[in-house]
This record gives sequence, C-alpha cells and structure tokens, in this order.
Amino acid sequence: MLPIEKKLLGLVVIMVLIFLYLYQSPTLMTIEAIYSAERYLQNPPKELSKSIPYLDLKEVPEENVSAVLNQKSGFWNQLTNRMVWEVTIKYSGIQPTVVIDANTGKYIDIYGP
Repeated sequence: MLPIEKKLLGLVVIMVLIFLYLYQSPTLMTIEAIYSAERYLQNPPKELSKSIPYLDLKEVPEENVSAVLNQKSGFWNQLTNRMVWEVTIKYSGIQPTVVIDANTGKYIDIYGP
C-alpha cells in the first residue's frame, strides 16, 4: 500500500469509530430524567416562572409522573440515534412537560403549563 492509502484507511477507521461512539452514547436513566425535570420546574426560565407553581416531587403521587424516551427530530439526530426525555408531571391542576436531552441532561423546552 502507498502511504496515502494507509492514511485514508486510518482516517476512515477513525471516522467509523467516532460514529459508533456517537450512535451508542449512554442515555440518562428514567429516575435521573425525572429529577432533572423537577429541577427545571423548580427553576424555570424567566418567561415561564410566573405560570409554574413550586414543585416538591415528594408530594406528587407516582401515577402522576410519566417519562417517555423519544427520537430527537432532524436528519443528523436520527442518523446518530439522539434521544430526548419528555417528562410530564401532573400537580396543582397543571400538567407541564419538560423536554430534556437524553444524553447530556440539558434542558430543551417546557410546554403545557
């Protein structure tokens, strides 16, 4: 093999390994997603802070909490198998849904209150 062919082969192998790592990156467990959602509801963004009452997860019955793992939208996200947690908590007459990145745990959106 010529030196350029070896470099290209090495580059392709490295790219495949990086893609496989991105495709199978670890996701948050359900309980971690629920606690993250509680934290985001206790400290909501400024535009939602007046519409969301304080949440204490100890007061919410288990049947009022649901967490669903969904595919993130977009071509690249589907190609790399990126997921989001959608955690819905029913309390105080409202039902907000917190959307969290399943790989990093970062806040994406709150809707429904």
